[in-house]
Amino acid sequence: MEEKLYTAGQIADMAGVSLRTIRFYDTKGLLKPVSYSDAGYRLYNRSSILLLQKIVMLKYLGFSLQQIAEMIKVEDDMESQIAMQKELLIHKKKHLENLIDTMEVLENSKQEDKWDVLIHLLNLMSEDEKIQEQYATSTNLQKRINIHDYSTNDERFMYWVFRNMSLKPGAKILELGCGTGNLWSENITKLPQGIHLILTDRSEGMLQQAKATLTPFKEILKEKDITIEYQVIDANRLVLQKRMYDYIIANHMLYHVNEREACLRAVSMALKPGGTFYCTTIGARHMDELDAIVAEFDSRIDTPFGLITSRFLLENGEEQLAPHFSDITRTDYISDLKINRADPIYNYIQSYPGNAAYILEQRGSELRQMLEERIKREGFIYIHKSTGMFICKK
Repeated sequence: MEEKLYTAGQIADMAGVSLRTIRFYDTKGLLKPVSYSDAGYRLYNRSSILLLQKIVMLKYLGFSLQQIAEMIKVEDDMESQIAMQKELLIHKKKHLENLIDTMEVLENSKQEDKWDVLIHLLNLMSEDEKIQEQYATSTNLQKRINIHDYSTNDERFMYWVFRNMSLKPGAKILELGCGTGNLWSENITKLPQGIHLILTDRSEGMLQQAKATLTPFKEILKEKDITIEYQVIDANRLVLQKRMYDYIIANHMLYHVNEREACLRAVSMALKPGGTFYCTTIGARHMDELDAIVAEFDSRIDTPFGLITSRFLLENGEEQLAPHFSDITRTDYISDLKINRADPIYNYIQSYPGNAAYILEQRGSELRQMLEERIKREGFIYIHKSTGMFICKK
């Protein structure tokens, strides 16, 4: 039976979009005709209609045309597409419901309480924006990394992570949220021969820093026949080819992912049979002493990381991983901080998303003095760390 074809006008009418929209998606390479009529009209088939539905839905969900172009490269069946779109819609619904609930609280609050609720509403609306701003470049991330130079564990964290990963020569490895690329630069001489690294991050600025970090090791990489490619990928909208990777790594980043269920499902499906997913995260009591310092100094300073990181912790991570992996092992990195200088703590606090930098513009010297006096009195400031890794096999 001959396949039925539709003109651009016909599929525009079926989808409830304009003919101009169909032509626009054609020029952008998103929805190309399957053939042309003798008169030169664009012709489409049923698969074109399914693709159009996916494009329109992703646009409604807030994806850019560039992101949509990447996402439609993956050829999923209709059931997988529907499942993915449903999950994204559920998340959007929950977020809108949260905003509506907060608006109702704002409406019913006493006049003296409205300001606090309004501030909460603004933070709720801009949570993703704050995180994107924080990770647009490596500056704030580096400030938070530097504090860990004062670890009580002689083995650096990135060494420990690499030691716990059994990477084989020739493997294809995907890292989600690669940051500045320190995992690879710090272990450059230990990398197996012939591996292919795909380093990804949602931030173009962070990827540029990762490239800069690894550029000095060109000769070592060439000797080891190691290739690296860099891709802008948002794990909240993760679409990966199935059975493509030997290893996938998510180093201290899953708590930033709102769409973790969809992300973990995509990771599991993208691993080859026998592949391994390595993900690090923190525990519930991680750096509590630092939060206490901030609260004592100025309770107005936003400390958003606790709220963010609580979404994927050592304590609740396994239950989120379990639906997607049959063999999950947790291993902990035993380390605390003993900091005998004020600067690393000051810089860490200043790097917080939100109002920390603004408040420290006004009161920074007071915080430095407070920290220096405590170090002089106690010798160092002790901060407990809780960090570990889940090793997940299919």
